[in-house]
Amino acid sequence: MKKKSSSQSAFFNVRILFGLFVMLAGVFLALVSFGTFSRVFAQNGMTREQMTLTLAQALDVFQPPACVPGSEMFNDVPASSPFCPFIEELSRRGITGGCAPGLFCPNDPVTRQQMAVFLVKGIFPEPFHIVGDTGEPPFENGWTNFGGGRTTVGFYIDTTNVVHLKGSLTGGTSATTAFTLPAGYRPSATLLMPGAHGGLTKVIDLTIDSTGAIIVFCEGGCSGSVGIDAISFRVGTGGASSIMESPSAAPKGATPDS
Repeated sequence: MKKKSSSQSAFFNVRILFGLFVMLAGVFLALVSFGTFSRVFAQNGMTREQMTLTLAQALDVFQPPACVPGSEMFNDVPASSPFCPFIEELSRRGITGGCAPGLFCPNDPVTRQQMAVFLVKGIFPEPFHIVGDTGEPPFENGWTNFGGGRTTVGFYIDTTNVVHLKGSLTGGTSATTAFTLPAGYRPSATLLMPGAHGGLTKVIDLTIDSTGAIIVFCEGGCSGSVGIDAISFRVGTGGASSIMESPSAAPKGATPDS
């Protein structure tokens, strides 16, 4: 196996340090923008819910979906709380897992170790959500993983609001939805994206609309495999744009923040 050069390792370390610097700078600027709040923070410290909002601003999180009354992720963060959408969005991204099962402890002060967890998880992307797994979007209309050593179907969003897809599909028919992305992972306008066919003999297109539906179109039928590796797109109020070459996700999960 080829060993990484010292220059490559140094470059990777510089990228990590730069990411930490950008994150801390963003948190600082967000605190300054709060005015009175920043003075309160200096005197009394920051609560967990305040830290979540500050981190969301530093990450440039775009209008997270509203919390649903009766279906909140955390029992102590009601849908009526203005912090709820940001807390649940960062939880979906694996940045926060709460203080205990089903609890976020929003009014507790942020400890030094929790601050470290927030910042480190905020820099690295979440793991892939695997379609069909428990708690994840199901396959629809007969679509499923192709198998045969191909990558499983999944998706994740990185810290710059870019959604990345992966996997090889099979079993469905043209012009049907393969699976639906959840809120927070959807483009603000319909995208037409190129797919790939295992035999390289067919034209494959996908549309991803604002409801999250990923609809596959195959010229001459969808037999064989349909690849969605390397498909990425940006989400947000400013519109959607395709970004090719989807990277792999760094492994991490939504464990408690302490």
